[in-house]
Amino acid sequence: RAGGRYTARVSSFQDLDLGQHDFTQFDFDAQQYIPFFNQRRVIALRARTTLTRTADSEAIPFYMLPTVGGSEDVRGFEDFRFRDRNSVVLNAEYRWEAFSGLDVALFRDAGQVAAKVSDMSLRDMKTAAGFGFRFNTAKKVFYRVDVGFSREGTRIYMKFGNFF
Repeated sequence: RAGGRYTARVSSFQDLDLGQHDFTQFDFDAQQYIPFFNQRRVIALRARTTLTRTADSEAIPFYMLPTVGGSEDVRGFEDFRFRDRNSVVLNAEYRWEAFSGLDVALFRDAGQVAAKVSDMSLRDMKTAAGFGFRFNTAKKVFYRVDVGFSREGTRIYMKFGNFF
C-alpha cells in the first residue's frame, strides 16, 4: 500500500540447434504506491517495458515475442492480443478499502507493441478502463476480479494473486 518496486532484467536466448533465433531481451518494471487517508486509499502506478535486440539475420520465435493484452496488463483485451519485438504498458489504479477483506479498484490501462522502439508513441497506445475487486488478508491479495472495457468489448478476469 506504500512505497515502490523497481526491477530490471537482461536475458540472453541462444538457439543451440539452428543458430537462427539468438536474441537479447531487456525487461523494466517500475511500480509506485501513493497512500492517503491512513493508507485505506492508494494510487497504484506501473510502467513496464520489454525491449528485444537481435542481429540482422536473426529472428525471435513468435511465441517468445513480447505481448500486450489480458489480465496482467491491458485488461480490456484478450490475453496476448498484440505481439511484436517491443512492448510498453502503463497502468493506474485507484484502490480503496471497502471493508476489511475487500478492496475496490478503478483502473486505466494502456499498452503498445512495435517492431522498433522508434515506432512507439503515446497516441498509438491501446487503452482500456474498468473496475475490480481485491479479496485480501492483512498481508496480501489472494483473489481478484477485474472487469475491463475497451473498443473490442468487455473482458472479465478472475485470478489468484494481486495485479501488481
